[in-house]
Amino acid sequence: MRWKNNSSTADVLRPSKRQSLTILAHSRQTWATLLAAAGSATRLPHSCSNIGNLLNRTPSLPDEQKVEDVVEGTMLSLEGYSQWKITSSQCCDLTSKLKTSPRQKVNIGVAHPTFCNISDEFLPAWIGFEHLPNCASGGNYLAAFVLGWSYILSARLIELRKKTEDDKIIYTDKKATYHCDDTTLPCDGFMIPVGNADANECRWWAAILAGDCGWRAILNRSGGAYYPPWACHLNPKARFNIRYEGTSHPSPGMTHPPSSGEAQQYLCNFARLHNAYDQLVAAFVAALTIPSHLRFGAPVTLPKPKLMTHTRRPGSICGTYVPSTDQLPHFMLLSCIPNMLPSCLFGCFWNPGVHCNVAGEWLHPILREILPPLIQEKKYEVIIRIMAARQPSSAPLWLGSAITGMLPRIQSILSSFMPPGCPEATVWTNCCQSFMDSAFHKELRISDNPTLGKIICREDEFRLLYLTDIESDHYGMLPLSPYPPFGVVKLKETALGVRLHAFCGHQLDYSHWAWRNHDRPDLIDFALPCEKLSEIATRNIFSWTFFSDGVRPDEMPMWRHEWLSILLDHESDDENTSVTSSEEA
Repeated sequence: MRWKNNSSTADVLRPSKRQSLTILAHSRQTWATLLAAAGSATRLPHSCSNIGNLLNRTPSLPDEQKVEDVVEGTMLSLEGYSQWKITSSQCCDLTSKLKTSPRQKVNIGVAHPTFCNISDEFLPAWIGFEHLPNCASGGNYLAAFVLGWSYILSARLIELRKKTEDDKIIYTDKKATYHCDDTTLPCDGFMIPVGNADANECRWWAAILAGDCGWRAILNRSGGAYYPPWACHLNPKARFNIRYEGTSHPSPGMTHPPSSGEAQQYLCNFARLHNAYDQLVAAFVAALTIPSHLRFGAPVTLPKPKLMTHTRRPGSICGTYVPSTDQLPHFMLLSCIPNMLPSCLFGCFWNPGVHCNVAGEWLHPILREILPPLIQEKKYEVIIRIMAARQPSSAPLWLGSAITGMLPRIQSILSSFMPPGCPEATVWTNCCQSFMDSAFHKELRISDNPTLGKIICREDEFRLLYLTDIESDHYGMLPLSPYPPFGVVKLKETALGVRLHAFCGHQLDYSHWAWRNHDRPDLIDFALPCEKLSEIATRNIFSWTFFSDGVRPDEMPMWRHEWLSILLDHESDDENTSVTSSEEA
């Protein structure tokens, strides 16, 4: 919509009544259409489980030997920045130069771990994914899965950032209670069956499901203890009971805290036992949202466990994507950059072509008319489906935010505050979020006006100001509003950089992420190597037939290759297959 002066009041900022009503009507129609489709569905869309969309050139959290961490008050952090290649359709002195973004803090250690509550407030019933109808146990084990992933991500951080023997994971004396199948089961608390688990596995579950704090992951720096931002424990009042298949009580003295890979195997065993790989993946993205809860001012609240309502069908196939141990640091980086996840979530509300002075009209229907009753009625799955249809790439994050109880705060925050965007998020997660996104950097629209001379749109001026400031001295940060300014400006009155490059057709392409090292050269991270991308592409294409037709006997050696072995899970009783972690080969 082209902006014009409000002729009725000579107001140079406020839109005319007609412009307001036009945007309002367009917004109501857009969100009402999404609501109608979301309300008629019975399961979650496939995009909610497609966590691979979050790894689009996403760099990795580095190990301690490569990049130094810094203690800043109550935070242990790394520092990094992105660089963007400037391209042009014409020969220009800026062509092929790199624009450096402002440095960003990456918080990898906090002063206190998070404690969570158990409630039936959020997603009390697990409805499953629409593309996995056979992967539905009828139970809800999301709380156990989230707590398990919390440990795995925390352990992976310790493995990456360990500097001395004081950086470690330990068990405490807090434990959930064990019960074998032939004992009288307690009537209080929540019962979690772990099957035929060995002593190490049972001891891990006892720590994960302990009230207060059954385990601690600690990085010691400058005389202080710092905890991984994903470390999450049950509050002291929570009571969980572990039911295992066995005749003797597991001995706590013979166990030690597992590595991230070993713990992920335990979690996959639990998913296989309950035919709940869909919940395994959903809980993973939920765990990724834990570091954002403090920023959102929302306590972590996990769904109340619910036992299976029917027996799992032996050998049922449930195909989905489970991240491998070496991919975890890429997801972890997304999770611990403060603006990253909020930027992706808030980006769903933004719309191209809506100018800043009608942003209120665009946001009113969704923030004031649609979301409040859905939140009040606890129809969070409808909100997830709306946002998944709006922006499929961020759908897993919406699901994760609902599982941990953060979702209602999103609507509350955006109703009164407009958080800044994160340019890296638009590339790494393929989520458009602002008129400043690199996709909108293109050849300027220059017009001849009889009165004003050559003019350009003000939003094009803003983009070129940002692009030409290659050291980010003046325009390093994106505008606080994702909605573009309205109107046009005289080209001759713009900044020198805009006038010099108005006809160059510059574009801005993401190049790489760099980690700042204070006493050593900065470390360049070009994200996933080509071989890793080839591995993912190969696994994804072969999984298309795997989950329908299985494996041909003469091709079994190929399927045992490390690239495809993630898809195999050998069961001794029926030799059927299902997805496991890549740690199980």
